[in-house]
Amino acid sequence: MVKKLRNLAFSILLISTTSVQAALPTDETRELAKSVPLADLHMHVYGIGGSTSRNILRYMEQHNVRWGGGVGHYQVDMQEKLGARYIAAIGSEFWHDVFKSRGASGLSILDQSAFNELFRKAEGLFKDGKLKGFGEIHVKNKLKFDPSFERSIPLDSPVINKMYEVANQFGGFVQIHSMGGIFGGYDEISVMAERYPKALTILSHCLPATPAHLLSKLFDKHPNVVCEVSSQGLVHVPPPVGGRMFNRDGLRPEWAEVIERHPTRFFVGTDPCCGLDGKYGEMIEEIRRDFLPYLTPKTLRRVAYENAVERFGLPRP
Repeated sequence: MVKKLRNLAFSILLISTTSVQAALPTDETRELAKSVPLADLHMHVYGIGGSTSRNILRYMEQHNVRWGGGVGHYQVDMQEKLGARYIAAIGSEFWHDVFKSRGASGLSILDQSAFNELFRKAEGLFKDGKLKGFGEIHVKNKLKFDPSFERSIPLDSPVINKMYEVANQFGGFVQIHSMGGIFGGYDEISVMAERYPKALTILSHCLPATPAHLLSKLFDKHPNVVCEVSSQGLVHVPPPVGGRMFNRDGLRPEWAEVIERHPTRFFVGTDPCCGLDGKYGEMIEEIRRDFLPYLTPKTLRRVAYENAVERFGLPRP
């Protein structure tokens, strides 16, 4: 049911999928895309009841994914096995638990046990050099398909401000998820980016339903706003509605233009959410076949892994 709702939601939100051919890939970029190591900035590991660390680690090994994370839940075993290659995030489990127990209004109440524990744990992990940021934080999900999942939380709210304060203190990130048309808080992103200049805002899925040119304006204005490209292919949203950014015809020209203009602002990601972890290999194949070859070699390397290595201080390959 969750998967069905997810696909339906994306089908409503994705911009027109009429096929438009971008610049053709070259033999060089096709070969490079097959072999380049990847940093997965939207790699869920849920443990019991979802994708397991054992499975994810196997998938990473099989598909030359050297670094991964970017979204919670924080996993001790992933930290132990990946070490410095783990892009550890925290917060999604606490955020979800409060939403389930107290509803959307509870997400704006800072002084409660769940969030006290979150920030106690986060600050300790940051001080130990193990944590990179907070995420994935669902702020707007006004879809009407699943009322139990709906919420609309201002980015400029007490709990999220606290996440940014901590991230700003330690040079970390906050990864924000919004599904509900063009982000009603477009200006909110600017407010947070200016208020917390040492914190990085990562936009999950490059902000679904937001045109490429609007993201480009945001990148022009704020050096501390970036996005990751997960859930853009047909694994997550099958034809005929799938492929907001790329499909089997390749990368859409408007996205190729924005990425080449802002090559340091994009990361790859898979999002093996909601029972899709068994299709991890297919997600990687889409990225290597339908997305990366359409970039110039220098930009391809940056988006595949160099941006992540530089932004998060990861060990080089």
